[in-house]
Amino acid sequence: MKHGKDDEARKGPVNDIKDPCGRGDTPEPSNAEDILLEDASAPDVTSIMDELRSARDLAERLSEENKALSDASARARADFFNFRQRVERERERTRQLASESAAAVIIPVLDNLDRALSSPQVDLDSLKRGVQMVRDQIFSVLEGMGVSLIESIGKPFDPVFHEAVAIEEPEADASEGIITEEIQPGYTIAGKVIRAARVKVARRAS
Repeated sequence: MKHGKDDEARKGPVNDIKDPCGRGDTPEPSNAEDILLEDASAPDVTSIMDELRSARDLAERLSEENKALSDASARARADFFNFRQRVERERERTRQLASESAAAVIIPVLDNLDRALSSPQVDLDSLKRGVQMVRDQIFSVLEGMGVSLIESIGKPFDPVFHEAVAIEEPEADASEGIITEEIQPGYTIAGKVIRAARVKVARRAS
């Protein structure tokens, strides 16, 4: 019996044994999640997940905006193409209407020329009067289109409206730079020169 008590005394309580590494009775963490929760230096997983969700939402919004911009660009190109086609059709229609209007007013002039040429007996004076009438009719048609005759003789030379093709010595009481003769008449339409008048200008020899 003495030996049994001595053995128990030598063994001592099991709980009094210390961990040589100094851990004592501290329980081991049960899993990796507990380790992350206990480690104060571990990153905030919830914050990272929130950032990832925000980045994903932003990417989705940008993708939707890009698609909307692409659709808008495609519609704008289609609208511009249709607009250009309409403009071309309107321009062609305007040209056709202008040609029709011009033909409608010129045809009567052609009729008068045909009648003059088909007359069985025409003397020179009658022919001249007929030609003059046709000329006046043609000029009346041009005036209806907005065409005006450029005044030349007795007017100062203006390079915008006149083209000097010859010069001559002016008379004693005449001024230099005055148009003395019109070689070919000039015309304007709505103030724009269609053809400059070809003229002879007075200029003294130096």
